[in-house]
Amino acid sequence: MMHILIQIWKWLMQPKVWRFVGFASSIVGLLCYALSSSFNYLFGDWNLLKIFLYSVFSLIISLIILFAKIWQHSTSLRFKAHAAFLVLAITSLYSFFFDKVMNGKPDSYSLLSCAAFSIMLLSLSRQTQCGFEIDLMYFFLGSLIVQLMKIKLELCILGVGFSYLIIILRSVFSSINVVIYNEDPTIVQDENLVVIEVNLHSPQLASIRSCVLEQLSNCVTALRQENSNIIDMLLEQLKEYLGDDSELTVSDRNFEAVLRPKENLNLMIDSIPPQTIENLHKIAKLMVGAGFEMDFSDVYISCRRGCLDECLSKLGFQKVSVEEVQNMSWGDFRDKIERWIKASNVAFKILFPTERRLCDQVFFGFSTSADISFTCVCRESTLQLLNFANAIALGSRSPETLFRVLDVFETMRDLIPEFESILIGLLQNEATTIWKRLGEAIRGIFMELENRIRQDAAMGASSSCGLLGITCYVMTYLRVACESWQTLEKVFEENHGHLLKEYPKIEDRMHSSSMLSMQMDSIMELLENNLEARSKIYKDPALFYVFLMNNFVYKLKIVVIE
Repeated sequence: MMHILIQIWKWLMQPKVWRFVGFASSIVGLLCYALSSSFNYLFGDWNLLKIFLYSVFSLIISLIILFAKIWQHSTSLRFKAHAAFLVLAITSLYSFFFDKVMNGKPDSYSLLSCAAFSIMLLSLSRQTQCGFEIDLMYFFLGSLIVQLMKIKLELCILGVGFSYLIIILRSVFSSINVVIYNEDPTIVQDENLVVIEVNLHSPQLASIRSCVLEQLSNCVTALRQENSNIIDMLLEQLKEYLGDDSELTVSDRNFEAVLRPKENLNLMIDSIPPQTIENLHKIAKLMVGAGFEMDFSDVYISCRRGCLDECLSKLGFQKVSVEEVQNMSWGDFRDKIERWIKASNVAFKILFPTERRLCDQVFFGFSTSADISFTCVCRESTLQLLNFANAIALGSRSPETLFRVLDVFETMRDLIPEFESILIGLLQNEATTIWKRLGEAIRGIFMELENRIRQDAAMGASSSCGLLGITCYVMTYLRVACESWQTLEKVFEENHGHLLKEYPKIEDRMHSSSMLSMQMDSIMELLENNLEARSKIYKDPALFYVFLMNNFVYKLKIVVIE
């Protein structure tokens, strides 16, 4: 329940949400006011000139609301004073003429326009701090209450309730941007609070900053002490999945079938003392509000990043460069990929979601700070995992590496939804790019297999007329590759244009065969051409047919019996 409330609060605090709400409210309000009796009483019936002027005026107002974020930091105190005076003069004149001509009951359009304008100004106050938007919001809320009372006195309850909700929301928004602390600045409290303004460069604020940073250091120290215990507890839970050095297999690639990530996620969050999280949240609220967001974030990020690094290290995964991957022995290459698969699953399905929830709780009410801090905490570990996958994609195209590259490709494919739901911006794009690059590597491996067949065709014939090594190798290779048929089919479907260009003879089979089938056919055709070329070396017809029969029977055995 707490997680749901945090997500709702996070969504409500997004400036983009209120930017859209304000823009939509301005359109609704202006449209309703144009249709209301109030407009008709004040300005008379519509004509082309009035339609043009009102349209221009509405466009300007809507654009101001939509792009208020652009000019909020450039507003000087003199601008704010002039804007406040202009709003006061306009609302006073409007009230005078409105009260003079409006004797009857207002219609529903007048009520809707007042409510919409109130919400529009609430949105504007969320984006700017000019001051006049609040006064104008109060004006429209007051107008709404008065108009409801003119219709029926009891309806004032509805107007007062709506006004109360808007004003409370505004007070919540305001509380995000103030500096709140007790007379004793070394203690963070929630009651008997006083709001004061302090020069950012004053000695008093420097002293407060120093005291709060000391408190933050104590909280972070307590959090670090929990890190090792939580990591050891998690590793114990993952013992069956992680195995030991002698049990590194890809058979448990289906992470969901082995573990329950959500249960482990809850276990990690629940293992952190609630008081530690609450203290961090209080300090975050104080420091972000005081303008020391970077100081708090730097300490927090350093602490949590260290936790992730320690966990990845205990999972057995270390940073590896492209050159190191290319120079690895086959055993090391296989082991590194297995460790990467396990570390990636744990990181993206348990560790990173845990960090996301922890950031949401610590930075509750400051969604932008939470997003930035979470990205910084996870960025280095994410890049470390992605760089290994990229090294595999850029590494050797030897046919023997196909099945290990397929393991990495399938793991990346399964983790793409986690990338999209957890990571932000460039990291998402980087993950998708590397995944596609792995697909290119797989296609490159098949091209290398074809090159080996062509190179073998230039070798001399076997004196025993027996089974060729290349026949055994290719047929066994294709049989094992077919175990990953669905994955390979997806890889080659993305490259069907390349295949048609490379092998125009198979274009007429496009509608009856899959792309992988055509790739397999082309390899088999190369193998047959190889056998035919090498069989011609035998001058004795008997030897010629014995050679072809031996190789043909083996191929048939692999295809039919296996």
